[in-house]
Amino acid sequence: MEQQLYLNKKKMKRYLFILVLITSCIKFPNIGIGYKLCYNSRGDIGIVNSYNSYLIYGHILEYKFDSMFIIVSERPRDSIPECNRSMTLTKCNEAFAKSMFTQYWIIDKRQKSVFIEQSKTFSNVYGPFNKAKFLNLFFKLHIPKRLELKDCY
Repeated sequence: MEQQLYLNKKKMKRYLFILVLITSCIKFPNIGIGYKLCYNSRGDIGIVNSYNSYLIYGHILEYKFDSMFIIVSERPRDSIPECNRSMTLTKCNEAFAKSMFTQYWIIDKRQKSVFIEQSKTFSNVYGPFNKAKFLNLFFKLHIPKRLELKDCY
């Protein structure tokens, strides 16, 4: 009995150590004014505002930011038509990894992030866009060239 209690304590310490190790390794850069990167329920990294509301939920491919803007390329999980109820999770993840679908977003940090019930969007989030529409708005908003995403140009 005493030996079993000792083994349970040892297991518990091991699990606690692993948990601390995992959570301490998850550090994301501060992207400013309450915006942060955050894992969503699918295990993808999204962007949340200061109220922890997801502005961009899908799988972020690349992002850049400064004091005024956050620029994002993203691949949402629902963009893969092959991932239907009849596919296994493994096959769906394989299809997702092979997909080249990309959409683009711009978050204007100068504006307040207000949820608009009618459109189910946030007031300072523009997108999703295809590459051409994204580039048009990028230049229209006079976003600095240093925030250009690699796969856009």
